[in-house]
Amino acid sequence: MNNPSDGAAADLPLLKGIIFDLDGTLSESAPAIARALASTWRESGRTEPTLGATRAMIGDGPALLVQRARKASGLPDDPAAVKLETCKFLENYALEGPGGDPFPGALDVLIKLRGMGLKLSVCTNKPQIAAERLLDGLGFSPYLVGVVGGDAVPAQKPDPAHACAALALLGNIPAEAAILVGDGPQDIASGEAAGLQVIVAAYGYGGIAEARPDLAVISDIGALPALLQRLRTLPT
Repeated sequence: MNNPSDGAAADLPLLKGIIFDLDGTLSESAPAIARALASTWRESGRTEPTLGATRAMIGDGPALLVQRARKASGLPDDPAAVKLETCKFLENYALEGPGGDPFPGALDVLIKLRGMGLKLSVCTNKPQIAAERLLDGLGFSPYLVGVVGGDAVPAQKPDPAHACAALALLGNIPAEAAILVGDGPQDIASGEAAGLQVIVAAYGYGGIAEARPDLAVISDIGALPALLQRLRTLPT
């Protein structure tokens, strides 16, 4: 974990809210996504992508996931085929129950942060319906003020408008009073462009921690409350 400077908390306003990414940050969704993608490929008689390969494709929504999987399979660029296969992938993913499992300790962290008086929201490129189903299935929804899915806004992460939409759910607070926690480069880019402080979930899928050693990092979700205490002034 990177060490924040001793004066960091004093230089920033009171922390009032946290925006979380979903897949790779709150939820270990890769296995369910990989199974749905494998089913879609198997139905077309193709070699199924491995879990490891699928992990590297996650983060930018289902259409880009399918597009990347097609490229990895040596298939030509075909927007019409991507559209049809994305619909089929989403059908298969819906059969996976909620579509993921909680990272160990994630629910306890949400409960603790809410107990501190912080408002929490989710910003994800996952479609809105799938995100809501996953959050409900994991028992996270009661601790969130809401979620902004990738198809609920005109522009997805890494566009800052997506992070701003999730910030708006937290009420009338400035960006300086919130933090975004995510595992991927799209999370960090969206949050920073929106004026948010960011924390990297290094246990996720994005691999951004190595590329941005200047950022605060957590190696598991359970480390977040302690890091927040060091980084920011929290409600009492």
